[in-house]
Amino acid sequence: MDNNSLNTTKLKKVALIQLANDAFELSYPNFKFNTSEYDISAWANSKATVVKYRRIIRFTPLNKKDDNLRYDFEMDLINKTISPFDTWGMDKFYIPSSEEQAKIDFVVQSFGLSRFGFNNSIVEDEDMYCIHISNKEAFGKYFIDKETGKECMGSIEGSYNQSPCNPGLINPDPWVEICE
Repeated sequence: MDNNSLNTTKLKKVALIQLANDAFELSYPNFKFNTSEYDISAWANSKATVVKYRRIIRFTPLNKKDDNLRYDFEMDLINKTISPFDTWGMDKFYIPSSEEQAKIDFVVQSFGLSRFGFNNSIVEDEDMYCIHISNKEAFGKYFIDKETGKECMGSIEGSYNQSPCNPGLINPDPWVEICE
């Protein structure tokens, strides 16, 4: 374990997040984001300490369906790199307009998003919103009317079949989440 990694892994989650936020602001001072819109976690292994920002609700506007938008980013505290911004720039990073935020708020209020422990996404269609929720164990797909907020088609829900653990696939240097 290198010296920088050793120092950052001794810090608590809150301190790591503050370090990442500060470094992010230095690198991208014009980009402002609301931390309450992200699930923020800290991870470490013997080579790196990373703070991950995962958008809680991902919204895809009707006019950007084919844009391959990015919602999440992460800060490597050892190398001081921010992925994907340092590599790909911020062109595809989704920041909702005030009109799009109103649509997100409408769906959240009508449907009751976000679902804790799930990836939550909303895809705008001509006359409805398609809501996708998923995690490692389960998934759901729902459709609500853009005007009324009521479900307008049947929903699809299910769970994934868990595969047995394969000892040959065990990572010798796994990422460990820093929870305190």
